[in-house]
Amino acid sequence: MADGGDCKAQNGTFMETLNDAAAFFLPSKLLHSLSDVLPFLQYPGGGQLLRLLRRFLLSAFHVLLYLLSFLLFHLPSPPHPPPPHPLAASGFAVAPLADGSRAGRGLSRVLFAVAHVPVASRKYDFVRSLAERILDDNLRATGGADLQTLNRTALSAAFARTLHGLEEALAAEAASASGVRSGGRIMGVLKSRVRAWAAGRVVPPAGEEGAGGSAEKLAAEAMWLGQKMAENGAAAEAVAMWGTASRLAGRAVVAEPRLQVAIVRVCAFMFIHASSKQLEEECGAEKGETSLASHQISLLKSWLPLLCCACSGVDAPILSSKERAEMVSLLGDMIGKFNWDQQEEVLSLWLYHFTNCPDSDWPNLESCYIRWYLESQELFLK
Repeated sequence: MADGGDCKAQNGTFMETLNDAAAFFLPSKLLHSLSDVLPFLQYPGGGQLLRLLRRFLLSAFHVLLYLLSFLLFHLPSPPHPPPPHPLAASGFAVAPLADGSRAGRGLSRVLFAVAHVPVASRKYDFVRSLAERILDDNLRATGGADLQTLNRTALSAAFARTLHGLEEALAAEAASASGVRSGGRIMGVLKSRVRAWAAGRVVPPAGEEGAGGSAEKLAAEAMWLGQKMAENGAAAEAVAMWGTASRLAGRAVVAEPRLQVAIVRVCAFMFIHASSKQLEEECGAEKGETSLASHQISLLKSWLPLLCCACSGVDAPILSSKERAEMVSLLGDMIGKFNWDQQEEVLSLWLYHFTNCPDSDWPNLESCYIRWYLESQELFLK
């Protein structure tokens, strides 16, 4: 009976959108414009003919959408997958750590809970405090090199999940805003029904799917996880992961100002650590081709567009005047250590985005650009 009631409610919701869809796809102005194209509609009686034509088109449109909705709601669902493991159903099934230890899995579950418990829940402070306590205890433990490694592994996995979730959250917000602007309500309903049939499940009510995964929450947790990674000697890994998140950076450029504020603060934190001695030591200890310069270039190429295009703040500036000046100096020093080709690539990227964002005048790397150009000029004249 519950399933029948849900089905009726879903059909009712779907049918409620038919009139909205018809009004959107067949506005009166569109048909009235036909009178300018078809001269016979301007003769006496043409208005009545125009009304009959619109009524016929609306009826045909309603029939088409009704048939489509009937097919979507009555097509047989594909076979259901086997029932999940009890831990998976509870939302705490996470991939085991490399060492497969109980301590590692326990920490990973706590970090997983931090990401999935909504900020509005009174249990969020509890699980966040529990994660802080475990991480700090592992870091301060006597002879705890293995525990610090355990921290780094768990934090790295949590940071990767958070970046992926943030990217999806930004994409969802952009799609939602686009749907509202374009009148895409009916298409959203149709797509959700198709996805529901393909997945063989009932679509959850709005607001239930992805609970706890708001973009602002995930951006704040990205900052928190990055700080914890730096405390545990994994700043290089955090910077590398943030630098390679180019798709996330692209979505952030067109995100709402309130989201850009949170993400730019994470960027500032990452740039500061990208030029720190701690990162130099960590990169110096790494084996392979990864280097400090490659981390910094990836960071600049991915996130300079956002720094140039982001708003200056909603209720308060994203960064203080001192912090903004320090960031410009830091970026200039960082770019000045690259080779000529790398400097040209980064500065060309900055010039393009800085000049195409009329509402922002930061970061102004004009002095850095002039320095590079004068040095290039001297090499040309030699």
